[in-house]
Amino acid sequence: MISVAKQARALGAFAEWQPRYAQHGIATFPVVIDGSGKRPAVKGYLKVGSDLSRHLALRFAANDAFGFALGRYNRITVLDVDTRDDRVLSEALAKHGPSPLIIRSGSGNWQAWYRHGGEGRHVRPWGRDLPIDVLGGGYVVAPPSAGTRGRYEIVQGSLDDLQRLPALQALDFLKSPSKAPTAAPEAPAAAVRDGERNNSLWRACMRHALRCPNLDVLLDFARTHNEEEFMVPLAEAEVVRIGGSAWGYTEKGENWFATGGLVGLPRTAVDELASTDPHAFALFGLLRRWHGDRDRFLLANGTANRLGWTLRTFKAAQRRLEEGGRIRCVSRGGRRPNDPPVYAWSVR
Repeated sequence: MISVAKQARALGAFAEWQPRYAQHGIATFPVVIDGSGKRPAVKGYLKVGSDLSRHLALRFAANDAFGFALGRYNRITVLDVDTRDDRVLSEALAKHGPSPLIIRSGSGNWQAWYRHGGEGRHVRPWGRDLPIDVLGGGYVVAPPSAGTRGRYEIVQGSLDDLQRLPALQALDFLKSPSKAPTAAPEAPAAAVRDGERNNSLWRACMRHALRCPNLDVLLDFARTHNEEEFMVPLAEAEVVRIGGSAWGYTEKGENWFATGGLVGLPRTAVDELASTDPHAFALFGLLRRWHGDRDRFLLANGTANRLGWTLRTFKAAQRRLEEGGRIRCVSRGGRRPNDPPVYAWSVR
């Protein structure tokens, strides 16, 4: 028979602290932290509620690390200062407002917790040189979880401060398209069919990778995207594989998604036009850049002004592409005002 003392020793940080966080309305779940990084120990972790959290505390009683979902789930946003330098933390607090609850991670980095105000998740929004993230989505490892290099700890405040967290200040630029990091728009992933989840997640990771300092941060994004966007999330092993693949391309400098993509041109077009008709070659390349993923596109005379060309130069380049079988006119237009010609690709 197991003694009470042995049972107490068998309890990990998750089982011990789950009820304490629950008293403050925070639903926690078990996390695994080892040499390969940190990862939730269960699926659907971003949707764990209070009842399931209690059940998990019994099932994973020996787990020594745990976390909770950020954002609207538990009404918390974390200002993540990914450096041991407390001067960077001080500068961040001076800019974005003080927090009564300051956390130090197992590796010695800093977190300041705030009341969630719809911020979303922004990795390195001030640029890669300033190691600060705004985490209004995804999850965070909570103290006193055990990391590979030490325990997470509360260095200022207590869990009682969860009831009086302030909102982050000076974040207006995150909502401004002219100042916030930009990314190519994509259709909502929730509508992605089951057979397309892998490709959709891979493309999302490729777009996000250059904004991540390391693979762990990218995998964190991949897990969040997988859990929040897909009706039926992919398995953890598949998420790790996809994130690792995207990071591999990025490390090799072959992540064309994150740098704006590539424009593909047939070799015959380069051979036939590059040296003999530079204007036709330039027009063909730009049309592929603008409309390469479309079957049909508009090609009005106003394109000449857009390129800074004379109308005569533009029409000559257009005619060369038609005669060479690169593009074909589907409709000449002109039957009513603002009715430009419609073209299609002859050679894709």
